[in-house]
Amino acid sequence: MTADRLWIMVDIETSGPILGRHSLTELGAVVGTPARGVLDRFEVLIAPISDEVITSRGSFARARTAGLAPGEAMRRFAEWTRPHRERRASFVARPAAFDWPWIVWYAWTFLGDNPFGFKAVCASSWFEARGRTFRVDLPHRAVDDADIQLRHFFAHM
Repeated sequence: MTADRLWIMVDIETSGPILGRHSLTELGAVVGTPARGVLDRFEVLIAPISDEVITSRGSFARARTAGLAPGEAMRRFAEWTRPHRERRASFVARPAAFDWPWIVWYAWTFLGDNPFGFKAVCASSWFEARGRTFRVDLPHRAVDDADIQLRHFFAHM
């Protein structure tokens, strides 16, 4: 692993576990390298696509009043990631098995395209493959969670 490899840590908040039924209400991302740390942050509240809420009630309430339309939110995320994707940044999430399908589904559904690809490294799996556990306390605000997780990922790679 090179110290200048670019990583984008993604974190989301949703109103429940089911794509298309529940809503992606927050998307946060930070980009950085192990050598330079966090370089930039992105955050957006996304207007709910349904009224079903079983998790992240605070995020849902904020997204209901201040969220962008899903297509606009995903367009802004695509624009923010573009220069990093051009530099071959790797996406990372925790757990990628949950977060990444939401990104892909929202991209296809609301952009009609998926500029992000289908591959995201799972930070938890990365650690487990090395006999370690990824443990951090999170405030459950997507951009702050992404920031905390990327810094932990870099510090313990």
